[in-house]
This record gives sequence, structure tokens and C-alpha cells, in this order.
Amino acid sequence: MELKHKFDQVLDFPCDQHMRIVVLSDDTQPERLIDTVNELLPESTGIDGVISQRQSANGKYTSYQLRIRFKSAAEMELLYDKLAGYDFVMHVL
Repeated sequence: MELKHKFDQVLDFPCDQHMRIVVLSDDTQPERLIDTVNELLPESTGIDGVISQRQSANGKYTSYQLRIRFKSAAEMELLYDKLAGYDFVMHVL
């Protein structure tokens, strides 16, 4: 996914960004999601944890809103690319 140029054009790095991530519902998902983001961005200056969460009407999915500090467009692009590849992640918005 070649989004780096767009991120660089509209954002000044480092920056805090809110991301909404939809995952399969499970009691361990908030911690698993945060641990996965920290694995993918070990040099990141921080993730504030879950800001909000919302379960789907049928309870199968939960969406989490996270605030993440990105140091570069490359970090943001990496997270979008890699996080979507995990089996418990349905969408990254």
C-alpha cells in the first residue's frame, strides 16, 4: 500500500492519530490489540490505550478507538499494512 506520500502531505510528524480497529469479539482483545501495536511499532513514543469501544449488534465484532503517536509516515503505513494481516483484525480505519 503506497500511502506514505499522502500521509506526508496532510500530516506533520510526529503526530497523534486516532485509529479505529475492528476485531473479533473476545475478552482478551483490548490487551492483545495493544500488545500487537506495540510489537509492530516498538520505537513508537506511545499508545494511550483504548479510548472507546463499541460492540456490534450481534456481538461478533468489537471496534476499538486508539490514539497512537507516530514518528513518521512510514510507521503509519506499516501499521495499516501489517495490522490488517492479523487473523483477529477485521478492519483498520
